[in-house]
Amino acid sequence: MKTYYKKLTVFSVLIFVGMLIYNVLSKVTIPAYGYFGVLFLVGLSGFIHYYVYGSGNSDPKKTIRRIMLGSILRMLAAIFFLAISLFAFRPLNFPFIISYTGSFFLLMVFEISQIRRKLHPDFNGRCK
Repeated sequence: MKTYYKKLTVFSVLIFVGMLIYNVLSKVTIPAYGYFGVLFLVGLSGFIHYYVYGSGNSDPKKTIRRIMLGSILRMLAAIFFLAISLFAFRPLNFPFIISYTGSFFLLMVFEISQIRRKLHPDFNGRCK
């Protein structure tokens, strides 16, 4: 379980570095609350992962239910945070929306890759 959090930390640092590089190179910058949005998504991913796999439950049916419930909770919490930030900060800031949704999708792909490795522990990355 600790390896997941190490990978999540490295992945989130890469996202933050990408956002910083974008801010330096572009004329339109991502606002400061964009970084808090990504931090929220990273924390949410860590919490959902702990919820799904932290119980140590070995029943596969319960694990699949927790994965599905975790995905729904992640989506609802991310949409709720986005809605609050869009109503709270006027005018609409499109670089924030793009960076937030892009980070959401990147973290979803990361989570799916980690789930795939747990479901197929003998997977070594090559097609046979």
